[in-house]
Amino acid sequence: MPPSKPTVFCDIECYHGLFYAAFKRHEDGKRKGFELSHRSELDRRALKRMMMRNRIVTFRGMSYDVPMIFLALSGADTEALKRASDLLIKNNVKWWEAEEALEIKIPKALDHIDLEEPNPAVMQSLKTLNGRLHGKRLQDLPYAPDTILTDEEMDAVIDYCLISDLDATENLFEALREPLELREALGKQYKMDFRSKSDAQMGEAIIKSRIQQLTGQRPIRPKHTKSIRFKYDIPDWVHFETDQMRKILAVIRDTEFVLDKNSKVVFPTEFQKFKIEFGDSTYKMGIGGLHSTEANRSVYSTADRVLIDADVASQYPSIIMKLGLYPKSLGKDFLEVYGGLIKDRLAAKKAKDKVRDKAGKIALNGAYGKLGSPYSVLFAPHLLIAVTLTGQLSLLMLIEKAEAAGIPVVSGNTDGVLFHCPRSLVGGIDGDRLTGGRLKEITDWWEKTTGFKLEFVEYKSIHNQSVNSYFAIRADGKIKRKGPIGNPWSERPEENDLRAQMMKNPQMTICSDAALQYILDGTPVETTIKQCRDVRKFVTVIKATGGATWRDEVLGKVVRYIWSTEGDPIVKVKPHPSTGNRPKVPKTDGCRPLMTLPQKMPLDLDYPRYVAEANKILDEVDFDRSASSPAFTFFSNLINSTL
Repeated sequence: MPPSKPTVFCDIECYHGLFYAAFKRHEDGKRKGFELSHRSELDRRALKRMMMRNRIVTFRGMSYDVPMIFLALSGADTEALKRASDLLIKNNVKWWEAEEALEIKIPKALDHIDLEEPNPAVMQSLKTLNGRLHGKRLQDLPYAPDTILTDEEMDAVIDYCLISDLDATENLFEALREPLELREALGKQYKMDFRSKSDAQMGEAIIKSRIQQLTGQRPIRPKHTKSIRFKYDIPDWVHFETDQMRKILAVIRDTEFVLDKNSKVVFPTEFQKFKIEFGDSTYKMGIGGLHSTEANRSVYSTADRVLIDADVASQYPSIIMKLGLYPKSLGKDFLEVYGGLIKDRLAAKKAKDKVRDKAGKIALNGAYGKLGSPYSVLFAPHLLIAVTLTGQLSLLMLIEKAEAAGIPVVSGNTDGVLFHCPRSLVGGIDGDRLTGGRLKEITDWWEKTTGFKLEFVEYKSIHNQSVNSYFAIRADGKIKRKGPIGNPWSERPEENDLRAQMMKNPQMTICSDAALQYILDGTPVETTIKQCRDVRKFVTVIKATGGATWRDEVLGKVVRYIWSTEGDPIVKVKPHPSTGNRPKVPKTDGCRPLMTLPQKMPLDLDYPRYVAEANKILDEVDFDRSASSPAFTFFSNLINSTL
């Protein structure tokens, strides 16, 4: 349902001698600003009406914009506001500390949404997010924060405040429409305001609410110390047949885990030395999960072998329930609540209730994410390690068993493996389940032993730059791309993902598209690139620490550019500490900034360079372009059989 109040985007700028609050109404695009300076009195009455009669949307507004506005409403002058601005920024004052720090009171009736936490890339700036979402205009603050502004410079700051960040906030708001609608719906269900919370914060809040309903007591954050030490309790069902894995398991059993100064688990150096080898693959263990180390290769389903991907369904929630893991601060009631959330989500999936389904996913995954947060009631680093190591060891059990049966595993990563199985050892796939053969016997054994469930998909081929950067082509024609060559902006429904767009800088995606199209049907990369009329596919967005310039034009810390036939490199503002030289930003030779997206295709695009980059991708995945290649033979046979 639409909000009862108009939605208004808000941003402020504060300098010595200038305080400016800018607003843009979502419904009609109307903009209005409030200035306090030597040339303008602040219309406090109108500013307060603006704040209290609208739904205010900001980015990092809870910790900065909103406290600053209410300080201005209290009667503070520009110098007091500048001191407060420096205090909030330089001391990294948290939103819950802002009122006390500034000695103000923010009305509880304020209807405010802060987009910093609901977006998945919570550590990124608004400008970075706007670049990732292909915002029309990228612009940095025109003058350093301590500049004493002239009247002309004040006008430039006001123009920046009224347009750039307000439009960027609106762009992000539109991208987050579905997550915000979900938060609205859940807020009504739990009688809480989730709109400014991250997925993990919302998941934690849901679990806390259910724990309180069950026990009648409010969960309290556990006291902890950085000197916590613990060992991983290996489940009884984890066992191996090979000497290498038995030795590794013994090391894991005897290793003591410690926390760093930020209360994060330190990954033991002993584990970093593990070299786990099965068949032609080598695996590494890490805090984030297991991963193999393949690179620069293409693997195909053929007449004799088939690529079968096996993913663990709901891996982390399954491990938590299988091992009966619960934070000590919540006790065993946590398992009843967590198990209830799993049942609710399964019921929602069956009923095709998207709101309850997504709410369940957020709560379940949020609980795992908060196990490592010292600020959470769920903080339990020993459980975090239990979950991640159990996941890795269980996958290694599956890999060991498959390799012993003559079924190579060509990739393994966090929650799944990719088999290159002889066709004689597998029946087929019905839905997401195997139908017969030796591989099914092995996976059935694994599921019974671990209590986890696998979901299977057949691939035509996989083409790796590395384990985390690849093209994967499914038997049903759907595409999966990951890493630098990934393209969440793709027109393909299975790839287009707003959440993923906010997590990744665009990197001339036309090159990946062209390489993929060549792999799919042999279309020359030159054809795909030169026929493209969407300039957004040619841009790269980078973050230049300390700021950057192009031909002495200051660009700021977030830069968008194209490769141009009339280009020059982008150079960092800050000189190298030892040489004094200002270094070039990598891969920007021959580029031209495109801080504002044009309506027409630029005439100076360096097409040969984009073509060369697409061909480089094909080389990096070791794609054989000869007529006798496995890809050519397999896909030709496939096309002929279809015809």
